Amino acid sequence: MHPVTRTLLACALAAAAIALLGACGEEAPVAEPPPTAPASTAAAVHSPAVTQVPTASPTPTAPALPRPTFESAGFTEDDAIAFTGHYLNVLNYARATGDSDAIRAISEPDCGACESDAEVVDVAHARGLTWENKKLRFRSATIEHFDPAYGEAEVLMHMEASGGRLVNPDGSTLEELPASESDGSMQMKFHDNKWWIWEMPR
Repeated sequence: MHPVTRTLLACALAAAAIALLGACGEEAPVAEPPPTAPASTAAAVHSPAVTQVPTASPTPTAPALPRPTFESAGFTEDDAIAFTGHYLNVLNYARATGDSDAIRAISEPDCGACESDAEVVDVAHARGLTWENKKLRFRSATIEHFDPAYGEAEVLMHMEASGGRLVNPDGSTLEELPASESDGSMQMKFHDNKWWIWEMPR
């Protein structure tokens, strides 16, 4: 082979080798992963199932006792006698409910016996005591004094009390209360178109 030809062939082979080495040194392109949907930044919150519990029906309670009322017909002997029976109804009501002001509402401010009855109710209910089956009842009455000029009257009343007991908060008996009958005097005043208990001598 001619020397010039060998020289040209050697140069061509060298150039080819250099080109091949260069191709081997390059990094192959990395395929990009397909885009993915962005993850939610907040975890899904699952509300627990709520079980509906049926509401229990409230326990029926006894209706509240109404405070006794008295409509006066005027300053008459019959009205005075009827009012003494009304006082016993009010006393029974106050004992049952603790509403001692019902006694005070029909009494003159200076009626000592009336205030004593009201205080007995206050003390008993403050201690949780109750009267069981103890009721006062009007039986009969007579007029002892009747003065239209001063609006004053006095009635002698015959009454009875049923047997019962005074009961502690735990249901035990504090005191047995036997049935009884008694007479009592009730002094009253009539003003402002109403009767008021003035005093009850004891």
